[in-house]
Amino acid sequence: MTEDNYVGYEYPTYDFTVTEESLNRFMVAIGRQPSSATTPVAPPTYQKVIEGKGDSSRKILENLGIDLKRVLHAEQEFDYLEPITAGDRLEVSRRVSDHYFKKNGTREFLVVESEIRRALLPQILVGRSRQVLILRQI
Repeated sequence: MTEDNYVGYEYPTYDFTVTEESLNRFMVAIGRQPSSATTPVAPPTYQKVIEGKGDSSRKILENLGIDLKRVLHAEQEFDYLEPITAGDRLEVSRRVSDHYFKKNGTREFLVVESEIRRALLPQILVGRSRQVLILRQI
């Protein structure tokens, strides 16, 4: 794939089941106590775990033919639209929504957007994220 047609690339949709163990590991990783609630609720940034299942971010770049040595993570935004709890079955879709240059073509950027929906009720959007990557010229 050439850089001219990065925009519109869609990574195959995949399912993700939220487990209490995964939520608790994430809570510890961000310095919080694991939840003692019977149905623990995920913090908004847990969406990064969901969208990263199976190294999907790395695979998107590999499928685009982008050398990982060129990539810097610039920014990430999350919209948390519905509570995510242990036991949820979710469906994740990811696509490249933008590719642009700045500073007379010396700075290259790639935008990857993700949508997370209920697997059994795909009309319900649970969350979405927008990730901006810098592609260095090396």
